Amino acid sequence: MSNVTVSIAIDKDLYERAKVRAQGQGRTVESILTKLLTDWVGPPPIAPPVPPPEPEPTYQTYTVKAGDTLSKIAKEFYGDPTKYPIIAAYNGLADPGLIVIGQILRIPPLTPPTPKPPPPPVTPPTLEDLDISWIPSPNFDERPDPENITTIVVHATANSTLIGVVSWFQNPTAYVSAHYVIGKDGKIIQMIKDEDRAWHAGKSEWRGVPNVNDYGLGIELVNLNDGQDPYPEAQYQSLVKLCQAVAYEYNISTEDIVGHSQVSPGRKTDPRGLDISELRQDVAAAFQV
Repeated sequence: MSNVTVSIAIDKDLYERAKVRAQGQGRTVESILTKLLTDWVGPPPIAPPVPPPEPEPTYQTYTVKAGDTLSKIAKEFYGDPTKYPIIAAYNGLADPGLIVIGQILRIPPLTPPTPKPPPPPVTPPTLEDLDISWIPSPNFDERPDPENITTIVVHATANSTLIGVVSWFQNPTAYVSAHYVIGKDGKIIQMIKDEDRAWHAGKSEWRGVPNVNDYGLGIELVNLNDGQDPYPEAQYQSLVKLCQAVAYEYNISTEDIVGHSQVSPGRKTDPRGLDISELRQDVAAAFQV
């Protein structure tokens, strides 16, 4: 820091009195005046930090040989002949075809592509997310283990109307029920609580374990089960969402989504016309990222 000498004219008597007082404090008049100016002006401004210079990009060099083209050189360095414009632009070549033997080219590094952010995880719907009506059926009893729910069994009602199925399941002499019924319009009705045992599978077995009613959830689709009656899109999408919600709720593998005919082979044929493999794939889509 350089100094500047400043001259001021003051009364001699004032100076002498100031000098004596300053000496009494172990100071000088000059130091007192310097501090006065410093306090008045304030500290010197702090210069903003100077950012470091941008590092020069590193590059390789290549000497053009006979038979070379920029495409050939790009393939050698980048593994992709279509990237020759990068070399041309970096070397200021207006015409990429005009390179000469002995010419030294600078080969810049490839800028890595900006990675795309991962897609958000797909969240399966929950049972609370679905529009489910509650119409109880008397046809149920207790599961041996209410927490052991490991299988979803899909049925066809062999009936053409939702109201007819619901009425039949409410009949105590029918001795049949399911946890859920889905109409052709996609409407979902729950008739038995999940933790209770509905009477839907009858004599059945899955993965060597008998009595699927003990550990399975029954879903009935309003359908004639003749192999011709369609499953409308609204009904199918409600089935997919319900299976997703139930599988998520009870940690059920999609491989344990089965048709009635699979747990009661030779005795039952439903749900005819419904592709269980496709259903499993559509349900699994909710658990994939």
